Formats: sequence, C-alpha cells, structure tokens
Amino acid sequence: MHLVDSAYENIKLNMDSLSSTEKKVATFLLENVDRIQTLNVVGIAKESCTSEATVVRMSKKLGYKGFYQLKVMLIHSLDQEQQLSRNTPLSNLNEFFQASAQNMLHIGNMLDQKTFWKCVDLIASANTVHVIASGNTIPSILEFSFRLGRIGIATTTSISDELELANINLARYGDIVIGVSHSGGSKNVVRAFELARKKGVATVAVTDITTSPLKKHADYALASTIESSSTSVFGAESHIYTSIILDALVFFTANKKRTPQGVKMFLAETQIP
Repeated sequence: MHLVDSAYENIKLNMDSLSSTEKKVATFLLENVDRIQTLNVVGIAKESCTSEATVVRMSKKLGYKGFYQLKVMLIHSLDQEQQLSRNTPLSNLNEFFQASAQNMLHIGNMLDQKTFWKCVDLIASANTVHVIASGNTIPSILEFSFRLGRIGIATTTSISDELELANINLARYGDIVIGVSHSGGSKNVVRAFELARKKGVATVAVTDITTSPLKKHADYALASTIESSSTSVFGAESHIYTSIILDALVFFTANKKRTPQGVKMFLAETQIP
C-alpha cells in the first residue's frame, strides 16, 4: 500500500491492489471529480453499481478510516487544484448573495409542503421537542431550540451526543425528535432516530441531500435538495440551507401556536428600558 498526500493520486497509485468491484468505485470517483461533494456512500454505491459495503471497504483498503475521510481528502485535493487553476478568486459579493437567494427560492419550490405542514403540527402539539445534530450544524440547532423555547415549546438539545441521547431515552409518547444533518450520514443522529423509534416517538429529518441515509430512519423528512452550490467551500456552507428550513418551521409554528403571555412578560423584563 502506497499512501500519498493527494487522494486522487492515492487511488491511481493503488488501483491494481483493488478488487474488481472496488475498482468500479475507484473509477467512478476519478471520472466524476465534480460530483464528489454532492454524493454520500449510498449515492456512490448506486452510481457505481456496487454496494455501500464495497465503498467503505475500498476506502479502508486505501488507508482511510472510512468513506467520509476519503471524501474529505478528495475534496481537499480538488480545492487545491481549483485554487491553483483559478485566475481570480470569487470576490463579487452581490453574486454570492444572489446565488444563495436563488437556492433558497429553489428550496421553497421543491420542499414537500404536505410533509412540512405535518411537521409544523407535530412541533406545535409536542410535549417536548428533542433536537440533535453533529458538526457544523450544532450552532443551528442551538438557535432553533432557543427560538422554540421563546414561543413556549419545551425543547432539549446539547452539544454532547451522550447527553442528548440520554434526553431522547427519557422521551415519551407525544414528544418528537428532530435530527439535522447536511449529508444525513451522522452516526449520532441515526442512533437517536433508532432509539426514538424503539420508544414510539415520531422523528423528523432535516437534511440537504436527496439520497440522505437519514431519511430511511425518519417518519418525516424535509430535504433542501441543495447538495452543492457555486458558493460552496467544504464545511463552511453546509448549515445555511438546513437553517432556512428550521427558520420556516419556527415561523409557521409561532403563527400556529401564539407565544404565551407569560413568556412575553418575562422577555420584556430582560430588555433595557
């Protein structure tokens, strides 16, 4: 096994050591450089006509802990090549915001409205809303949980996976679990949904990826379908489009469930006269 800095060069260098099915995955990755960021294990397996196990096995054979680490390194290699080949960096601020606004309009057109309104009803009537995420998405769920609390809805969330899983373990009928994940591949969110299902608690997935693995574990799924955009930098933008879905859930839940007068009075006392 020869391991080099460039993930693409690493695949090419070790191609002969791969099995025939693993070579199909490797060849797909090399021939679809521009699509790597938008695909997860499920998508890669489907596109290369192999299996999820083959994708993971090939990644480990190449010296990575799993496909996610390989994907990170592939995107890093691609970013380096793009930086070298790009004559001028993206500097038009107006175009950046236009692209983001167009993506948000796209979400509004593509989001399953029947599912969205069902999720609003679930949140408005829930005893407690348990919210869990991982990585870059954690700040988004902390704000989401805080804002739900301000409109009188009991919530739990934490930056600690163990603590939030403990909260979900105490969930009861009438609660709901909302899991937020850009790719839908976060193990802690999947574990939370599996635990919620055992307890008979409804689950809502909020994700960006259409083929998100999380969707198959959820009772309801809201996908932005913005898997990549012209303004993407890996890891830096993954929370924006899931956040706009969370914003919409808060807005329409607040309209449905008016903020209790006691909460308004308490908040008024925290303001400077």
